[in-house]
Amino acid sequence: MAIPVFPAVFPVALALIGAMIPDMDHEVKSGSVSTIFLLGLVIFLVFYILGLPYLAGIALMDLALIFYLSGHRGFTHSLIGALILSACLTVFVLASFFLLRSLGLDGRASLVVILTVLGFIILNRLLILPFVLVTLLGVFLTDFPVMNLYTIMGPLLLGFISHDMLDSFTPSGVRFMRPLSGRTFRRGFGVLMLVLWAILAVYSLSGV
Repeated sequence: MAIPVFPAVFPVALALIGAMIPDMDHEVKSGSVSTIFLLGLVIFLVFYILGLPYLAGIALMDLALIFYLSGHRGFTHSLIGALILSACLTVFVLASFFLLRSLGLDGRASLVVILTVLGFIILNRLLILPFVLVTLLGVFLTDFPVMNLYTIMGPLLLGFISHDMLDSFTPSGVRFMRPLSGRTFRRGFGVLMLVLWAILAVYSLSGV
């Protein structure tokens, strides 16, 4: 779904990360959530002591706390949750990128490091190796992406919404507007999201 709108490897990889994140609120992911929090805490403490930007660590800890407090198919499956989590991940990606660049790491290598870290803490174990290999090749063999809010938060948010869209086709549906509303959205919502995505994709392709 991200390819017609964000035709570059890095944002498409972020969209995959975004699509996997909502289910981090499931109890089977508790170990991964603990890892995210501990990693964020270590980054925060080390960077704070060294006088380096520590926003990346705070962003990871915020993510972990949201996953921990949200019940399955709860806040993380809502529009507000998607916006907040996408914003936290965007802060992590941008802060990490500019920090790695300031430390002398090449721009493409910085992207690979960021995607590898996100892959290890978020993706299912069977997906990590192919994800890292494909993104490694893609990042080094394609044009360098523009690093801004649109190309980072945009695909992350699209990934979140695609997850909720597919969940709306299941019998339990999704409560997409919580905590503002407890209404359950089902198949009609998924069809509407597909139509809106198709319009966005056509508009994006027509502007190329």
